[in-house]
Amino acid sequence: MTYLLLALCAVGIGWFVWEVAHEMAEKVSQYQQSVRVKNILGSGRKGIPFQTFLAFLESSLAQLFRSGPFKDYFDHLAKYLQRMDRADLKPVHIFGYQVLASVGGGAVFFFLADSFFLALIAFGLGAALPIFWMRDKALQREKKILRELPNALEILSLCSEAGLSLEQAMDQYLKNAKAGPFKEELRRILEQTRSGSNRKNALESAAAKLDLTDFALFATSLIQAERFGTGVAKTLRQLSLTMRDKQSQRAEKAVQEMPVKMLIPLILFIMPVTFLIIFGPILLQFFHS
Repeated sequence: MTYLLLALCAVGIGWFVWEVAHEMAEKVSQYQQSVRVKNILGSGRKGIPFQTFLAFLESSLAQLFRSGPFKDYFDHLAKYLQRMDRADLKPVHIFGYQVLASVGGGAVFFFLADSFFLALIAFGLGAALPIFWMRDKALQREKKILRELPNALEILSLCSEAGLSLEQAMDQYLKNAKAGPFKEELRRILEQTRSGSNRKNALESAAAKLDLTDFALFATSLIQAERFGTGVAKTLRQLSLTMRDKQSQRAEKAVQEMPVKMLIPLILFIMPVTFLIIFGPILLQFFHS
């Protein structure tokens, strides 16, 4: 009888352990599958702060964003986000950050300084800070693209002169180039062409997205070379020389603008200190005499 009870207990414990292990294996499998799906659907997405508030704002004011002046303003924000290549952000997110920064900054200055004027200034600066941030990020990305474009054109022209097709030349450039925004744009163009899209459509969509004159010239030159049957290598070589000249002209223009840009810090910060050092002792002797 004792052995029978022990056998029944062993069977029960074994069945319980097997059920628990099977359930845990199912949970682990479901979790791994959900992680794979999230990685596939959300590849390249970055976490953004205040997601709950932004989701609430987007759902609450969805109709307002589609009407009148708000639509034009959100289209303007969407162009900035497109230039930044931030697909994880939406215009409503930037609007939410503007609301948080303006209301938060205005409230802090109003309660701490007890000044409506300072609160109004903080409110305006808070609303403008996200726009300044977007503009700065977009300009930085565009500068990197313009800086890398002549080098990329030279490499593509050399590969084309070596007998490679344009897609093969792009593939070689992507394998050896450093990470950067131009490499990302070229990778998207190559992926679109390999997925069955027309090269003309891929180049035109990339040029419309970036809205850069030099990149638009690059896309137009390739489209015209393909259309009229001219040599791609010769076209890329001439285009790289043109881009080099434009890059030199931009550098010379930036150097020439430096004295004008230095006037503001010179007048606001350097000249007052210089006058204080020169005339400070004279004023002290005048007041003490």
